[in-house]
Order: sequence, then structure tokens, then C-alpha cells
Amino acid sequence: MQIINSIIQFIMDLGGAIFLPFMITILGLFFKIKFFDSFRNGLRIGAGFLGITVILEMLCSCLNPAVEFYSGMGSGFTVIDIGWEGIAAIAWSTPFALIIVPICLVLNYFLIRLRFTKTMDVDVWNYFHVILGAAMAYYVAQLAGLSASAAIIAAMLVAVGTFVIILKMADWVAPYWQKHYNLPGTTCCNNDAFQIWAIDYVVCWIMDRIPVINKINLNAKWFSDKFGSLGETSVLTFFVGILISLITRQDLATMLTMSVTLSAAIVILPRMVSLLMEGLNPISNAARKIFKQKLGDGYDIYIGMDEALCLGDESGIQCAALMIPIGLAVAFLPGVNFFPIASLGSMVYTTCMCSLFARGDILKTVIASTVNCIYSYQVLSWMAPLVTKLAVNTGYITNTAGMVTGSSVEEFHCLIIALVSKLFGVW
Repeated sequence: MQIINSIIQFIMDLGGAIFLPFMITILGLFFKIKFFDSFRNGLRIGAGFLGITVILEMLCSCLNPAVEFYSGMGSGFTVIDIGWEGIAAIAWSTPFALIIVPICLVLNYFLIRLRFTKTMDVDVWNYFHVILGAAMAYYVAQLAGLSASAAIIAAMLVAVGTFVIILKMADWVAPYWQKHYNLPGTTCCNNDAFQIWAIDYVVCWIMDRIPVINKINLNAKWFSDKFGSLGETSVLTFFVGILISLITRQDLATMLTMSVTLSAAIVILPRMVSLLMEGLNPISNAARKIFKQKLGDGYDIYIGMDEALCLGDESGIQCAALMIPIGLAVAFLPGVNFFPIASLGSMVYTTCMCSLFARGDILKTVIASTVNCIYSYQVLSWMAPLVTKLAVNTGYITNTAGMVTGSSVEEFHCLIIALVSKLFGVW
């Protein structure tokens, strides 16, 4: 057990941006790409992810003054938001975490050979979404009085079932994903993305059927065509920063720092995504070639990756800044028991993903993102007692004096487990 924990901790310490290049290198060798070519592709993907991580940290840092302004407006937050990073640590700390990874990889290969799916999920780091549901099923089963072996069987069934559903959802979203974000040959395999897209799809479907509103199309291209350089996304984002600074009463230095940083992010993020795609495209092409030889020319293959690939979306980045005050306002709604400091750092993921079915429309993206925030904050608050039990059982925290929660536990498979176990009085 100590050896397994050491391996898990080593992987966690590396982080996805460091771990993924080596996985891509191995995958490239599997698809008969020369070693150094495969290693170069892995390093480019790692560089892209590291660049995205640095920019997101820069964004969070520059927006902190605005967040702190709103955090002083209320009290009564009794739960700590540990973010997706904390939840991922809890998932990876379960005793069977590393068993699930090879099971899913082998299963994925055979499901492609059986023509059940077109998606090859190579983003091993984000398998924690699958592991999280399994971990929740495992500890809920134990709370219900099942033996350890029965609990592990339940966990494995949840993991496999979740993984299969993710692959089919990735197949379904691939055409929309590739067209909107201009990411040929890829798809998204993160379970949290499908929860966001489900809400986004419903919200946009409703708005598309409301007279007048369905005629609005305020996307980045519209602003650029209408106002020229003034409507260019980097300039607009700069003024969004100015507006947020004025609302939150920042001094001149903070105002300029926030505005220039937001503008820089909208310029740099798409370039990081392009660098990442430089490393992914050779892998995608090699995988297609191999599987077409085995399955026929008519069978295409998608490389499943992190939703970070969509962070080059201009409308999504603009809306992320607009959503900061809205997301904070949602935190003061009845039923919310945590201040979403960590969750706000992921806001750009939500807005860029909500841009998909909004087709880049800023109004629809903001409304869909707001509905996602309401759903997420309410579910995260309600599930805090169960999340705290998970954190204690895995050793993430040592006592239940203070409760914790964090994004990812609101994903549909986790919510279903929580609802069923609550119905039967397990927690």
C-alpha cells in the first residue's frame, strides 16, 4: 500500500502538464512514430499545457482584487472550497485508483476495435473524473455496511460504466467540438464538460426559441466587423477589465494591471492551444492511419483530450471576465455555504465550454454560464458532508470539524450516487 501511495503522490506532484508528455511519447511509439519525433510531440503538448496553466494562474492573480472586494460583502460561508485540484487529490488517493487506469486504457482499445466508439481517450491525468465516481461509490457502499470486496466491485462497475458513457458522449460532441473550436481530429473526454454542455444545450435551445432574443448574435466577429480595431477582442477585454475595476473600486495601478492582463490572456491562450495542437496532430494522424488499416477507410478516430483545448475561444475568454461578478453574486444565493474562490479560477473553462452551443454568442454564453454556476454552487453546497467524509477516508483531511467541497463532485455520475445514497439514508 505504501508503494502505491508513493506512486500516486509522485504522479500528483508531477501534474498533468509534466505527466502527459511521457504518456504521449509512449502512445506515439505504439502508433509507430519514431522515438524522438514522438518525444518532440509530447514536449510540445506539455509546453502548451504549461503555458495554459501559467496564463490561468496569471488571470486568477490579476482578478484577486475583484474577488476580495466581493468576499467582504457577506459572511456565513462554513465550507471550504478546495477546488478541482483538491477533489482530484482525493480521487487519486483511493487504494484502487491505479488499477482503474490500465483497465480503462485496455477497454478503450477493444471498444475501438469493436467499432463501439471512435474516441481514444489519451488524457490519462483526467481519468480522475472516472476514479472520483468510483471512489464515491466505494465509500458510500462501505457506509451502507457492505464488505470491502463488495465495495470495490461496486466501484469498478461505476468506473467502467462511467468511462463507457464518456466515450459515447465524446463521439457525440466531436463534430460540434471540432467545428466550433477548429480542433480537427480531436474531441473532449472530461466528464465535467458534459455536465456543463448539457446545461448549455438546454439553455441555448430555449433561448433560440424566444422571439427577439433568438435574433441576437453578439459574438467576437460581430464586434470586430462593427467597430474595427475597437471591437477587436483584446481591446474589448481591456475595457472589460476597466469596467470590473471601476465596479470594485480598484486603484489606478490595479485597474491597469487587471485590464492589460485580461487583454494579454485573450491573445496568448489561443497561441498556447495552437502549440498543443502541433503536438497532437501527428498522434491523431498516426492513430487514424493504424485504425483505418484495421477497421477500414470509413472509420475515423478522435483523440480525446482535456477541455483546456477549447480555451482559445475568444468569446469564452471575454465572458470569463464578465462572469466574475455574476459568479460571486450567485454565491450569496440561499443554500450556498462556501465562497467560491477556487471555483472562480475555473470560470474560463465554464465560459469557453458554454460558447459551444451558444455558437460564440456572448449573451447566450453568459446566461448558460450563470445557470451552470447556480447548479454547481447549490450541488457542491448540498454534497459538502459527503465530500468531507470522502476526504477523511482518503486521508486528505484528518477530522470533520470543518467541511470541504470542490468542483467535479457535481458531475452527473457523482450526483446520482449521492442522491441514491441520501435516499436510503446512508449519509
